[in-house]
Amino acid sequence: MKEVMVHPFPELHTTIHNVPIPTPAAGEIIIRVSVAGSNVKDWAHLQSLHRSLNSGDDIAGTIHALGDCVSEFKIGDRVAAMHRMLKPGGAYAEFAVAPATSSSPAPSPSPLRVYGRPFLPPSWSPVLPYSLPRPTPLIIYGASSALGSFAIKLAKASNIHPIIAIAGASHAYVDTLLDASRGDRLVDYRNGAEKMKEDVKTALNGLVARNAIDCISANGTWVTLTQLVDPNGGIVSVVSGVNRYDESEIPEGVKVLYTYVGTVHDGAYLPSMPCQPVDKEEVRGDVEWVGGFVRYLSGMLGRGEVGGHPFVVVPKGLEGVEGGLRRLKNGEAGGRKFVYRVGEEVGE
Repeated sequence: MKEVMVHPFPELHTTIHNVPIPTPAAGEIIIRVSVAGSNVKDWAHLQSLHRSLNSGDDIAGTIHALGDCVSEFKIGDRVAAMHRMLKPGGAYAEFAVAPATSSSPAPSPSPLRVYGRPFLPPSWSPVLPYSLPRPTPLIIYGASSALGSFAIKLAKASNIHPIIAIAGASHAYVDTLLDASRGDRLVDYRNGAEKMKEDVKTALNGLVARNAIDCISANGTWVTLTQLVDPNGGIVSVVSGVNRYDESEIPEGVKVLYTYVGTVHDGAYLPSMPCQPVDKEEVRGDVEWVGGFVRYLSGMLGRGEVGGHPFVVVPKGLEGVEGGLRRLKNGEAGGRKFVYRVGEEVGE
Protein backbone atom coordinates (compact mmCIF):
# COMPACT_ATOMS: atom_id res chain seq x y z
CA MET A 1 0.00 0.00 0.00
CA LYS A 2 0.99 3.65 -0.32
CA GLU A 3 1.77 5.60 2.86
CA VAL A 4 2.74 9.25 3.35
CA MET A 5 5.51 10.13 5.77
CA VAL A 6 5.46 13.73 7.03
CA HIS A 7 8.90 15.27 7.65
CA PRO A 8 9.17 18.52 9.64
CA PHE A 9 12.77 19.36 8.62
CA PRO A 10 14.59 21.00 6.93
CA GLU A 11 11.21 22.32 5.86
CA LEU A 12 7.79 20.67 5.98
CA HIS A 13 7.59 18.04 3.25
CA THR A 14 6.29 14.52 2.62
CA THR A 15 7.47 11.33 0.95
CA ILE A 16 5.32 8.44 -0.27
CA HIS A 17 6.42 4.83 0.28
CA ASN A 18 5.12 1.36 -0.54
CA VAL A 19 4.71 -0.60 2.71
CA PRO A 20 2.77 -3.70 3.83
CA ILE A 21 -0.84 -3.36 4.89
CA PRO A 22 -0.85 -3.28 8.72
CA THR A 23 -2.13 -6.18 10.81
CA PRO A 24 -4.65 -5.35 13.56
CA ALA A 25 -3.86 -6.03 17.19
CA ALA A 26 -6.58 -7.04 19.63
CA GLY A 27 -9.24 -4.35 19.84
CA GLU A 28 -8.16 -2.70 16.57
CA ILE A 29 -9.58 -2.46 13.07
CA ILE A 30 -7.88 -1.89 9.71
CA ILE A 31 -9.67 0.67 7.55
CA ARG A 32 -9.40 1.01 3.80
CA VAL A 33 -9.17 4.80 3.81
CA SER A 34 -11.57 6.78 1.64
CA VAL A 35 -10.97 10.20 3.17
CA ALA A 36 -8.27 11.49 5.53
CA GLY A 37 -8.36 14.84 7.32
CA SER A 38 -5.60 17.18 8.49
CA ASN A 39 -5.08 18.97 11.78
CA VAL A 40 -2.48 21.52 12.87
CA LYS A 41 -0.86 19.03 15.21
CA ASP A 42 -0.07 16.82 12.20
CA TRP A 43 2.96 19.03 11.58
CA ALA A 44 3.32 20.91 14.88
CA HIS A 45 3.90 17.86 17.06
CA LEU A 46 6.38 16.38 14.60
CA GLN A 47 8.28 19.65 14.55
CA SER A 48 8.47 19.69 18.33
CA LEU A 49 9.59 16.07 18.52
CA HIS A 50 11.95 16.20 15.51
CA ARG A 51 10.20 13.10 14.18
CA SER A 52 8.94 11.91 10.82
CA LEU A 53 5.68 9.98 10.84
CA ASN A 54 2.42 9.26 9.06
CA SER A 55 0.75 11.74 11.37
CA GLY A 56 -2.84 11.74 10.08
CA ASP A 57 -5.47 10.74 12.64
CA ASP A 58 -8.87 11.51 11.05
CA ILE A 59 -10.15 8.55 9.02
CA ALA A 60 -13.25 7.66 7.05
CA GLY A 61 -13.53 4.47 5.02
CA THR A 62 -14.54 0.80 5.11
CA ILE A 63 -13.33 -1.95 7.42
CA HIS A 64 -10.75 -4.22 5.79
CA ALA A 65 -9.78 -6.41 8.76
CA LEU A 66 -10.74 -6.97 12.40
CA GLY A 67 -8.50 -7.70 15.35
CA ASP A 68 -9.38 -10.08 18.16
CA CYS A 69 -12.04 -8.92 20.63
CA VAL A 70 -13.81 -6.71 18.07
CA SER A 71 -17.41 -7.88 17.85
CA GLU A 72 -19.50 -4.81 16.98
CA PHE A 73 -18.18 -4.32 13.43
CA LYS A 74 -17.86 -6.53 10.37
CA ILE A 75 -15.65 -6.36 7.30
CA GLY A 76 -17.09 -3.93 4.76
CA ASP A 77 -18.76 -1.63 7.32
CA ARG A 78 -18.45 2.10 6.59
CA VAL A 79 -16.84 3.79 9.58
CA ALA A 80 -15.21 6.97 10.77
CA ALA A 81 -12.41 6.72 13.30
CA MET A 82 -9.59 8.38 15.17
CA HIS A 83 -6.14 6.86 14.88
CA ARG A 84 -3.85 6.71 17.93
CA MET A 85 -1.82 9.90 17.81
CA LEU A 86 1.92 9.52 17.09
CA LYS A 87 1.57 5.75 16.54
CA PRO A 88 2.18 3.77 13.33
CA GLY A 89 -0.66 3.16 10.90
CA GLY A 90 -1.93 6.71 10.47
CA ALA A 91 -4.62 8.10 8.16
CA TYR A 92 -2.30 9.30 5.38
CA ALA A 93 -2.27 5.91 3.70
CA GLU A 94 -4.43 3.53 1.71
CA PHE A 95 -5.02 1.48 4.87
CA ALA A 96 -4.97 2.77 8.47
CA VAL A 97 -5.23 1.39 12.00
CA ALA A 98 -7.77 2.56 14.59
CA PRO A 99 -9.02 1.31 17.96
CA ALA A 100 -12.55 -0.05 17.79
CA THR A 101 -13.42 2.12 20.81
CA SER A 102 -12.77 5.32 18.85
CA SER A 103 -14.52 4.13 15.69
CA SER A 104 -18.17 4.48 14.82
CA PRO A 105 -20.52 3.87 11.93
CA ALA A 106 -20.28 6.82 9.53
CA PRO A 107 -20.98 9.76 9.81
CA SER A 108 -17.86 10.69 11.70
CA PRO A 109 -17.19 11.48 15.35
CA SER A 110 -16.18 15.01 16.28
CA PRO A 111 -13.79 16.59 18.78
CA LEU A 112 -14.27 15.53 22.40
CA ARG A 113 -12.88 18.37 24.48
CA VAL A 114 -16.09 20.21 25.24
CA TYR A 115 -16.99 17.32 27.57
CA GLY A 116 -15.00 15.12 29.94
CA ARG A 117 -12.07 17.15 31.27
CA PRO A 118 -13.94 20.45 31.57
CA PHE A 119 -16.56 18.43 33.50
CA LEU A 120 -19.43 19.83 31.44
CA PRO A 121 -22.34 17.37 31.07
CA PRO A 122 -22.89 15.81 27.64
CA SER A 123 -26.28 16.27 25.99
CA TRP A 124 -27.33 12.68 26.77
CA SER A 125 -26.80 13.16 30.52
CA PRO A 126 -29.94 12.09 32.43
CA VAL A 127 -29.47 14.98 34.86
CA LEU A 128 -29.88 17.64 32.19
CA PRO A 129 -31.43 20.17 32.29
CA TYR A 130 -31.22 20.14 36.09
CA SER A 131 -27.48 19.80 36.64
CA LEU A 132 -26.33 23.10 35.16
CA PRO A 133 -26.52 26.43 36.91
CA ARG A 134 -28.29 29.01 34.78
CA PRO A 135 -26.57 30.47 32.90
CA THR A 136 -23.36 28.46 32.33
CA PRO A 137 -20.82 30.56 30.39
CA LEU A 138 -18.28 28.87 28.13
CA ILE A 139 -15.43 30.70 26.37
CA ILE A 140 -14.16 29.16 23.12
CA TYR A 141 -10.99 30.54 21.52
CA GLY A 142 -10.44 29.65 17.86
CA ALA A 143 -14.17 29.25 17.37
CA SER A 144 -13.95 29.15 13.57
CA SER A 145 -11.72 26.07 13.58
CA ALA A 146 -13.28 22.64 13.14
CA LEU A 147 -12.72 21.89 16.83
CA GLY A 148 -14.10 25.26 17.89
CA SER A 149 -17.19 24.98 15.73
CA PHE A 150 -17.95 21.49 16.99
CA ALA A 151 -17.43 22.71 20.55
CA ILE A 152 -20.13 25.33 19.96
CA LYS A 153 -22.51 22.74 18.49
CA LEU A 154 -22.00 20.29 21.35
CA ALA A 155 -22.27 23.01 23.98
CA LYS A 156 -25.60 24.10 22.49
CA ALA A 157 -26.78 20.47 22.51
CA SER A 158 -26.06 20.46 26.26
CA ASN A 159 -27.93 23.76 26.72
CA ILE A 160 -24.71 25.55 27.71
CA HIS A 161 -25.03 29.32 27.34
CA PRO A 162 -23.82 31.98 26.96
CA ILE A 163 -21.11 30.89 24.55
CA ILE A 164 -18.40 33.51 24.08
CA ALA A 165 -16.87 32.61 20.72
CA ILE A 166 -13.50 34.20 19.97
CA ALA A 167 -12.53 34.26 16.28
CA GLY A 168 -10.96 36.43 13.61
CA ALA A 169 -11.55 36.95 9.90
CA SER A 170 -13.09 33.50 9.36
CA HIS A 171 -16.09 34.05 11.60
CA ALA A 172 -18.96 33.92 9.09
CA TYR A 173 -19.77 30.27 9.85
CA VAL A 174 -19.50 30.87 13.59
CA ASP A 175 -22.12 33.61 13.32
CA THR A 176 -24.64 31.03 12.11
CA LEU A 177 -24.07 28.84 15.18
CA LEU A 178 -24.54 31.40 17.95
CA ASP A 179 -27.84 32.20 19.66
CA ALA A 180 -27.88 35.86 20.64
CA SER A 181 -31.14 35.39 22.53
CA ARG A 182 -29.28 33.11 24.96
CA GLY A 183 -26.44 35.60 25.41
CA ASP A 184 -24.01 34.06 22.91
CA ARG A 185 -21.53 36.60 21.58
CA LEU A 186 -18.72 36.77 19.02
CA VAL A 187 -15.47 38.46 20.07
CA ASP A 188 -12.73 39.44 17.59
CA TYR A 189 -9.19 38.67 18.76
CA ARG A 190 -7.52 40.80 16.08
CA ASN A 191 -7.59 43.98 18.16
CA GLY A 192 -5.08 42.61 20.66
CA ALA A 193 -5.17 40.65 23.91
CA GLU A 194 -6.20 43.53 26.17
CA LYS A 195 -9.10 44.59 23.96
CA MET A 196 -10.14 40.96 23.62
CA LYS A 197 -10.21 40.54 27.40
CA GLU A 198 -12.25 43.69 27.74
CA ASP A 199 -14.73 42.52 25.09
CA VAL A 200 -15.08 39.08 26.69
CA LYS A 201 -15.84 40.62 30.07
CA THR A 202 -18.41 42.86 28.45
CA ALA A 203 -19.98 39.87 26.71
CA LEU A 204 -20.13 37.96 30.00
CA ASN A 205 -22.12 40.85 31.45
CA GLY A 206 -21.11 40.20 35.04
CA LEU A 207 -21.13 36.41 34.82
CA VAL A 208 -18.12 34.32 35.83
CA ALA A 209 -16.95 31.66 33.37
CA ARG A 210 -15.56 28.50 34.90
CA ASN A 211 -14.61 26.86 31.60
CA ALA A 212 -12.72 27.89 28.49
CA ILE A 213 -11.45 25.87 25.54
CA ASP A 214 -8.37 26.99 23.61
CA CYS A 215 -8.74 25.39 20.18
CA ILE A 216 -5.50 26.98 18.92
CA SER A 217 -3.07 26.69 21.85
CA ALA A 218 -0.24 28.59 20.19
CA ASN A 219 1.71 31.77 20.94
CA GLY A 220 0.43 31.98 24.50
CA THR A 221 -3.28 32.10 23.67
CA TRP A 222 -4.06 30.01 26.77
CA VAL A 223 -2.47 32.56 29.09
CA THR A 224 -5.05 35.17 28.20
CA LEU A 225 -7.87 32.67 28.67
CA THR A 226 -6.66 31.72 32.15
CA GLN A 227 -7.09 35.38 33.07
CA LEU A 228 -10.72 35.32 31.90
CA VAL A 229 -12.04 32.31 33.83
CA ASP A 230 -12.84 31.98 37.52
CA PRO A 231 -9.55 32.59 39.40
CA ASN A 232 -10.70 30.09 42.01
CA GLY A 233 -11.18 26.83 40.15
CA GLY A 234 -11.38 27.88 36.52
CA ILE A 235 -10.40 25.33 33.86
CA VAL A 236 -8.81 26.03 30.47
CA SER A 237 -8.64 23.05 28.11
CA VAL A 238 -5.76 23.14 25.61
CA VAL A 239 -5.11 21.03 22.55
CA SER A 240 -1.39 21.15 21.74
CA GLY A 241 1.32 19.07 23.36
CA VAL A 242 4.20 21.31 22.30
CA ASN A 243 3.80 23.87 25.11
CA ARG A 244 4.57 23.61 28.82
CA TYR A 245 1.64 25.68 30.11
CA ASP A 246 3.60 26.82 33.15
CA GLU A 247 3.75 30.58 32.59
CA SER A 248 3.95 32.78 35.68
CA GLU A 249 1.04 34.89 34.38
CA ILE A 250 -1.38 31.98 34.84
CA PRO A 251 -3.42 32.56 38.03
CA GLU A 252 -2.58 30.05 40.73
CA GLY A 253 -6.18 28.92 41.14
CA VAL A 254 -6.72 28.16 37.41
CA LYS A 255 -6.04 24.71 35.98
CA VAL A 256 -4.76 24.16 32.43
CA LEU A 257 -5.72 20.71 31.13
CA TYR A 258 -4.14 19.16 28.05
CA THR A 259 -6.34 16.55 26.40
CA TYR A 260 -5.32 14.48 23.40
CA VAL A 261 -6.62 11.52 21.52
CA GLY A 262 -4.17 9.09 23.12
CA THR A 263 -5.90 9.29 26.47
CA VAL A 264 -9.28 8.38 25.02
CA HIS A 265 -7.87 5.39 23.17
CA ASP A 266 -5.94 3.60 25.89
CA GLY A 267 -4.92 6.12 28.54
CA ALA A 268 -1.57 6.50 26.75
CA TYR A 269 0.81 9.27 27.73
CA LEU A 270 3.31 11.12 25.60
CA PRO A 271 6.29 11.55 27.93
CA SER A 272 8.39 12.95 25.08
CA MET A 273 6.06 15.93 24.67
CA PRO A 274 7.02 19.17 26.44
CA CYS A 275 3.62 19.67 28.06
CA GLN A 276 3.00 18.87 31.69
CA PRO A 277 1.81 15.28 32.16
CA VAL A 278 -1.88 14.53 32.42
CA ASP A 279 -3.08 13.39 35.82
CA LYS A 280 -3.68 9.62 35.60
CA GLU A 281 -6.72 9.77 37.83
CA GLU A 282 -8.36 12.25 35.47
CA VAL A 283 -8.11 9.91 32.47
CA ARG A 284 -8.93 6.61 34.16
CA GLY A 285 -12.36 6.29 32.56
CA ASP A 286 -11.56 7.83 29.18
CA VAL A 287 -11.45 4.66 27.09
CA GLU A 288 -14.88 3.45 28.16
CA TRP A 289 -16.35 6.95 27.97
CA VAL A 290 -15.22 7.68 24.43
CA GLY A 291 -16.66 4.42 23.15
CA GLY A 292 -20.12 5.60 24.11
CA PHE A 293 -19.50 9.16 23.04
CA VAL A 294 -18.50 8.50 19.43
CA ARG A 295 -21.52 6.28 18.90
CA TYR A 296 -23.91 8.78 20.43
CA LEU A 297 -22.42 11.58 18.36
CA SER A 298 -22.64 9.51 15.20
CA GLY A 299 -26.36 9.25 15.89
CA MET A 300 -26.62 13.00 16.43
CA LEU A 301 -24.94 13.63 13.08
CA GLY A 302 -27.12 11.07 11.35
CA ARG A 303 -30.29 12.63 12.78
CA GLY A 304 -29.17 16.12 11.81
CA GLU A 305 -28.97 17.31 15.41
CA VAL A 306 -25.46 18.58 14.71
CA GLY A 307 -23.87 19.25 11.33
CA GLY A 308 -20.44 18.83 9.83
CA HIS A 309 -17.81 21.50 9.34
CA PRO A 310 -17.02 23.38 6.11
CA PHE A 311 -14.26 21.57 4.26
CA VAL A 312 -12.01 21.74 1.23
CA VAL A 313 -11.00 18.64 -0.72
CA VAL A 314 -7.31 19.08 -1.48
CA PRO A 315 -6.68 17.54 -4.92
CA LYS A 316 -4.25 14.73 -5.84
CA GLY A 317 -5.10 12.42 -2.97
CA LEU A 318 -2.09 11.34 -0.92
CA GLU A 319 0.15 13.42 -3.14
CA GLY A 320 -1.79 16.48 -1.99
CA VAL A 321 -1.05 15.97 1.73
CA GLU A 322 2.17 17.98 1.58
CA GLY A 323 0.47 20.99 0.02
CA GLY A 324 -2.47 20.74 2.41
CA LEU A 325 -0.25 20.65 5.48
CA ARG A 326 1.78 23.59 4.20
CA ARG A 327 -1.40 25.59 3.65
CA LEU A 328 -2.55 24.67 7.14
CA LYS A 329 0.80 25.74 8.61
CA ASN A 330 0.57 29.04 6.73
CA GLY A 331 -2.87 29.77 8.21
CA GLU A 332 -4.73 29.36 4.93
CA ALA A 333 -7.53 27.11 6.18
CA GLY A 334 -9.91 30.04 6.64
CA GLY A 335 -12.20 28.19 9.03
CA ARG A 336 -12.33 25.07 6.81
CA LYS A 337 -11.14 21.50 7.20
CA PHE A 338 -8.60 20.17 4.68
CA VAL A 339 -9.39 16.61 3.55
CA TYR A 340 -7.95 14.21 0.98
CA ARG A 341 -9.66 11.55 -1.09
CA VAL A 342 -7.27 8.65 -0.74
CA GLY A 343 -6.85 6.80 -4.03
CA GLU A 344 -7.33 9.96 -6.07
CA GLU A 345 -4.37 10.35 -8.38
CA VAL A 346 -2.86 13.30 -10.19
CA GLY A 347 -5.15 14.35 -13.02
CA GLU A 348 -8.30 12.74 -11.60
